[in-house]
Amino acid sequence: MCLLAMPCQAKTLSIAIGEYPPYSTRAKGEFNFVPAVIRAAFQTQGYRVKFSYFPWGRSFVEVQKGHFDVAAYWFCTEEKQQEFYCSEALYTETTYLFYNTKNPLVDWQNIDDLAGKLIGVTTGYSYTKELLAAGKESKLTLDWANTDKQNLARLIKGRIDAFPMSLIPANYMLKKEFSKRQRKRLAYRKKPLRSDTTHLLLKKDREASSQYLNAFNKGLAEIKRNGVFDKLVSQLPSNSKQSTDIQGMN
Repeated sequence: MCLLAMPCQAKTLSIAIGEYPPYSTRAKGEFNFVPAVIRAAFQTQGYRVKFSYFPWGRSFVEVQKGHFDVAAYWFCTEEKQQEFYCSEALYTETTYLFYNTKNPLVDWQNIDDLAGKLIGVTTGYSYTKELLAAGKESKLTLDWANTDKQNLARLIKGRIDAFPMSLIPANYMLKKEFSKRQRKRLAYRKKPLRSDTTHLLLKKDREASSQYLNAFNKGLAEIKRNGVFDKLVSQLPSNSKQSTDIQGMN
């Protein structure tokens, strides 16, 4: 007999997501934190999930067009709230400015201190209004690349002055894709460029979105209560273990 709290035949939700290891990746054998959290949360409510990986910008557009049930995972900006429901927070993403030690970055306090700098940015990502406005007003130059790997490579080669990225993904990629000698060329300023929570996004004009939103939020609370969430967090590479080659500077 079916449990009253769950549908007899579990519905499979389609989720569009991007590549950002170790938080999310299609690579086999790699820890996949965000999909693991999403899957565990929905499972407590009787839902299955299927992930499809796209470049970040395209993953968002695919959900906008109604091709997927859920967009994972994004900052809950005012602009996105006009069109989407935002779930409870998955985790907090803190972004720092990385630089080449041969071209030290100033101990910046506000965006104006970065005037004249060439800042690498990745297509499809969300950046602060202040940074985007400074680029639009030509106070600094935003130089777009398709991937984080391309931006880190350009930074190592001295082709850009700085690149904003979160510590865990940055150190993960640097250790996986670059040599120790290359990694030693980089450092980061400890002042965060941005610190914000990440969320699932669900289209407001889709009838089932509020149902899926409530199911996920309830499931997320459940896996936090029963210890599953903390167990998944413990599998993430810690900042202290991952940052031996990359120095944080005040």
